[in-house]
Amino acid sequence: MPNQHGAWAMLVTPFGFGLVLAVRAGTAGGWLVPLFACWILGYFAFHDASLWLKAAPARRGRYVPPLLTYAGASAVAGLVSLAWAGWALAWWALAYLPLLLPTLWLASRRQERATVGGALTVAAACLMALVVRFPDPRTLPGSDWLDPVLVSGGLFACFFGTVLYVKTNIRERGSRGFLAASIGWHAAATLLAGLLASGGVLPWWWTAFFAATTLRAAWVPRLGWTAKRLGLVEVAFTAALACAFVLG
Repeated sequence: MPNQHGAWAMLVTPFGFGLVLAVRAGTAGGWLVPLFACWILGYFAFHDASLWLKAAPARRGRYVPPLLTYAGASAVAGLVSLAWAGWALAWWALAYLPLLLPTLWLASRRQERATVGGALTVAAACLMALVVRFPDPRTLPGSDWLDPVLVSGGLFACFFGTVLYVKTNIRERGSRGFLAASIGWHAAATLLAGLLASGGVLPWWWTAFFAATTLRAAWVPRLGWTAKRLGLVEVAFTAALACAFVLG
């Protein structure tokens, strides 16, 4: 089982946001149940594939059984969701391949925690909001696509900012460059959200949320918090974001 606890929020939140969008648009259906199973089990398989790639040849055998188990179970769930929702759902694979293959290559070089790898995996996770909303990606251009795309982009801004922020508290603690990048990313997200809100494109709570994360990114690295405390605070931020989205 994956031990990256922060990944759970990045897996579940975009799917949940996509579900809300699908319900509001009247496109939600039972096919989302096997799709969610495929998504979670697929992450398990991806995690084990990464471990297999970076392991020494003598140790790779231990990862083969879970990799095959999770990959097989994910494939079965995926076939069920395809048969239920329509085979056009498979077109989304074209968007996922360029996001996931480079991260597996980074894992093979033991660089899976590189910032670019984090950006790619976060992008793959946040794209799920669009998959849930548009089971046939070919219908996206001619539909009411702006709000779902902005939601997916807002989630990417949030979760990639979290990647930078967590690095400033753990692996890159004391690095002025990473601290500046983290604060700058969150400040830019706040500014962009404010500009979109002033134009009536986004609700103002997105701006308030990113402003709060900017303060967090600037202040918390000074406090020397443990990983557990960082995680609990992130749960609170994610819950606040989800509540604002559902209620807003």
